[in-house]
Amino acid sequence: MKIQQSANGNIVITGTSGAIEHILPTIAIHKHPRYPNEAILITHNTNYKDEEQGITMLARNVTNVNDTRFYGNAHSLKSMLENELVLQGGTTEAPPKTKEQDPMYVAYLQANTYEKLLSFVKEHQDNIGGKKHHEDGRISEEEFFCQFETFIIRVTLRYYYKLDNQSLINYILMSGSTSYVHEPKKVYVYDGNNTITGYVYEKAY
Repeated sequence: MKIQQSANGNIVITGTSGAIEHILPTIAIHKHPRYPNEAILITHNTNYKDEEQGITMLARNVTNVNDTRFYGNAHSLKSMLENELVLQGGTTEAPPKTKEQDPMYVAYLQANTYEKLLSFVKEHQDNIGGKKHHEDGRISEEEFFCQFETFIIRVTLRYYYKLDNQSLINYILMSGSTSYVHEPKKVYVYDGNNTITGYVYEKAY
């Protein structure tokens, strides 16, 4: 697991698989209330130490802080993070807002069609790239990761091509944080000259 501060100040936490798990604009670091020697607790402000609202991080799982290798216990991890990162946690004792109070969550719920959700994740995408390709260059998969103050969403597009013409997209299947999208399958419609004439949206199954 790696903890890095990006050029814009965000704290990026990357898991052992290399996937981004959290992108946090501000953090405060605490001794973990139950495991003070083994773990730290990361929250949005310096005083509010609710374990359920924070991120528990075991010191033994952390390998890098910025470009520096790390090996040690929770005390040394806390010290290293405070030295390596520019922390901007607030000092309010009020708990962070819930999803229901977050206007971005309301906007996410309203993005209940394929095109609305795609537009939403493109606008708020945090990850860079996220595309996979076949050997011949055709796109096979596209992933959008979005981190908001109270929730995270991840949306994946998988491209399926026509069997009789591998240069033509048959349909794109949207998956991930798509429970509010009733028709996540976008089917391409072609005319006799293989020109796209429209799209049809269908249920996944």
